[in-house]
Amino acid sequence: MSQTADSFIHTGTWINWSQGRILGSTITLSERNGGLLTAFLATFVATAGVACWAILSYTLHQTRARQDRASTIHHQQQATLRNAGTPSSATWQFLQIYWYWRKNAVRPLARTLPLLLVALLNIVFFAVASIFSSYVTRAAGNEVLIRSPRCGALIPKDDDYASQQAFSDFKRLETNDTSVAASYSRACYGDVPDPLQCNQYAQRSLPWESNPNVTCPFAPELCLLGPTAAYQMDTGPLDSHRALGINAPLSDRVLYRKVTTCSPINGKNRFEAYNDTDPSHMAYGDTLVGYLFGPVDEHNYTFQYNMHSLAEYNGYELTSLVAFAGGADRGWEPIPALSRTDGDVSIFFLTANSVTYQEPVIDPFYIATTPEQKQFNDANLTFYSPDFVINVMACVDQHQFCNPFTRQCTPLNGAMVLNANRGITQLNLNVAQYTTALLIILHIAELTTYSSVHSRGANALRASETLNDNSQIGLPNTQWMTEISSWFGISMAKLQQRVVQYATGPSTIPDSYELFKPQTAAERNICNNQIIRKTNGTTSFSVLGVAIILIIGTILIITSWTLDTCVRSIRGKKKSNQYKSLQWIVDEKLQLQRLAYEEAGQGRWREGASTVPLTEKDDKIGLPRNANMEHPSLSQLAGHTVITYPGTPPETEGLMEQKGR
Repeated sequence: MSQTADSFIHTGTWINWSQGRILGSTITLSERNGGLLTAFLATFVATAGVACWAILSYTLHQTRARQDRASTIHHQQQATLRNAGTPSSATWQFLQIYWYWRKNAVRPLARTLPLLLVALLNIVFFAVASIFSSYVTRAAGNEVLIRSPRCGALIPKDDDYASQQAFSDFKRLETNDTSVAASYSRACYGDVPDPLQCNQYAQRSLPWESNPNVTCPFAPELCLLGPTAAYQMDTGPLDSHRALGINAPLSDRVLYRKVTTCSPINGKNRFEAYNDTDPSHMAYGDTLVGYLFGPVDEHNYTFQYNMHSLAEYNGYELTSLVAFAGGADRGWEPIPALSRTDGDVSIFFLTANSVTYQEPVIDPFYIATTPEQKQFNDANLTFYSPDFVINVMACVDQHQFCNPFTRQCTPLNGAMVLNANRGITQLNLNVAQYTTALLIILHIAELTTYSSVHSRGANALRASETLNDNSQIGLPNTQWMTEISSWFGISMAKLQQRVVQYATGPSTIPDSYELFKPQTAAERNICNNQIIRKTNGTTSFSVLGVAIILIIGTILIITSWTLDTCVRSIRGKKKSNQYKSLQWIVDEKLQLQRLAYEEAGQGRWREGASTVPLTEKDDKIGLPRNANMEHPSLSQLAGHTVITYPGTPPETEGLMEQKGR
């Protein structure tokens, strides 16, 4: 049982080491704040687009500026470049210029099209950039970091270790964890994963390779299908970061591998039948069959079956046992032919009881080829009964750790052997690697095939999913492999689950357990660096992506503000091309207004080379009241006062009066 991981998602900056220090720099925000940042970035990109147009229009204007007289269309284009604040307004203005001059100028389209294309490209580029600014969230992916104050592992209290309560709590925890892992494995380890359930761990599922023709892991005579027909599942090396989400740079990772090899077991001559003659037993008078694959506790048999169960219309029953290699106190001691010193052995006893099959079954774990006739609605139907009362299968689970840098690996071994720290101390692991390996070792005892089955019994069988009133449809010849693959998937899902549970901590702590919190800096670092996947509630951004947008946008904006000032200063010092700067000034809309009113004799103007020209306080300017509606002019009409300037030559005054100015 774990806390809800969503409660402990870290908001702020962190490094996703999947992409390295620079590309992996990430900032995670709440959904609300993430939406605000996304909106800001889109607006900022649009603003940068306007700034980029300001730079382009200035560059085009200055490149086209000339001292000699030019055509009217040229100067209208220059005025548009100077005064169109956005590329969209410039586009519209250029289109209008072309349209009105299409019959009154030489090659108006050829002279307008390049400017129009520049404006359009600016619009398109920054419109796309504004949309794709949201992709900085995709660059960061949907991976988030969880940090919980309750990080740690549940361990039994010393004084309650052997109590009834501790046993009950352990069984409850085991059943819950296996059930959750089985549900996840069923939904996410198939060919068509359920997207609603499978987007939580760093990797949807842990991969493995299957081989149906490996050497029997036990004494050859025990493998029912022959010495080279065992079924093996091998994960290969799993990266602790990529596979399990333990966020760490390459130098701090370890590789973990699990190998499980299984085979149906030949049960012939491995059982004995006898009658229970003890009146105190509930099975008194019944015939019992004991299977002899090694004693369990004080019994000399491994599994015992009461033949009376065949008459009770029971369905499947699945019993499992495990023997850990290197375990000091094992409840089951396998016979030498089954025992392994380098792996943990699980054995399974399947009883079909009253289950019958609608077709013959050749699968060695379910074999049923004995026909029997049954009446159903006046029809005579043929069903097939199991050939054997009990079918047996056994598996060996092995684990391995490797140092990815030195390429040193432990031998494939059992969980208890590795749990005793034998082997990993020889891998030259650094502190972070060693701590990561110990975290995985903490959980591998629960990754046996036995653990995937024991608490679920017959519910662990995929064949049970098509069982109806003890009637079973035909099963494929490889059903036993399907069952084992399902159990292996559960163990892998449980590993993913346990690693995340360690980081979040338990949701509840049973009375007989206590939380063992991290004791070292390396352990606390692992607690603070567990990756999961989250598709809602938070938004992650690539710090690099956000930085690039802000830096480039800021450069464009500042450049657009200062470009003219810097160029004008340089030209002033060099005394060259100053006329271009002057044209930039006089083409500005307020200066064009000044020139028009000043030439019309309205206003006493100053600051003629500034951004904003000024008149005297009491000056009034405007369109004459009787202006021509078809061709308005600012020129003074008869009866209007002519404004003169101090120092204006008399001949100029007379000329202005003659022109009606």
